[in-house]
Amino acid sequence: MPIDFDCAVCKHRIRVPDGAEGKRTKCPKCSAIQPVPSESDELQLKDSPAEVEPPRRPSVRDAFQPTKPEPTKPAKSSFSDFDSNEAENPYAPTYGEDAVKVSSEHMEAMEKIQTPALICLILAGLGIASNLVTLVISAIGIIGEGARGTDVVIQLAMYAIGFGFAIGLLGFASFGLMQARDLKSYGLAWAGFIITLLPCSCLFPLSLPISIWGMMVLSDNSVQRQFNS
Repeated sequence: MPIDFDCAVCKHRIRVPDGAEGKRTKCPKCSAIQPVPSESDELQLKDSPAEVEPPRRPSVRDAFQPTKPEPTKPAKSSFSDFDSNEAENPYAPTYGEDAVKVSSEHMEAMEKIQTPALICLILAGLGIASNLVTLVISAIGIIGEGARGTDVVIQLAMYAIGFGFAIGLLGFASFGLMQARDLKSYGLAWAGFIITLLPCSCLFPLSLPISIWGMMVLSDNSVQRQFNS
């Protein structure tokens, strides 16, 4: 029966024929010459436990050896994750000089348009109220004259259509002036100031110069750019 054993140098498995115990052989891989072990020697090597290095006992010298301090980790702030994510986030909003400039231009445009828009808005509201009062007084006067039949209906209808049309225009102008005040719709803002130029109420002479003032403000490019549409 052939004998198998490991080379003592390269651990290559060597096989020799039976009866070669005690003789010397050559490793086919590393060419190291070594004796052929017997079966008893091979079993003894397999059964012998590996040498374990005994643990080193601490001595008095170890107590005076300088110890290396462990590196201390910096305290982690509760906002560290938020700060790092915000720094790495390319979509995080930036608040720089451009944002401040845009905000200041918007506020400046709103200050310019506020005064003429509010004055015209008040005059439009007073115009609506004056038209309603005039309509009621006219209707009472027509009825009080003692007119009968179709004449009363025709006169009341004519007054209602005329004053109703004026009230509707002033209402639409009020809506446009509110858009101008809030810098929302540039077209409706122009419509509001233009309608207040028309003689829709007895307050027309007062609203005329204020409307011209508002249209001059709307013509300013810096104010026009601040409107949403």
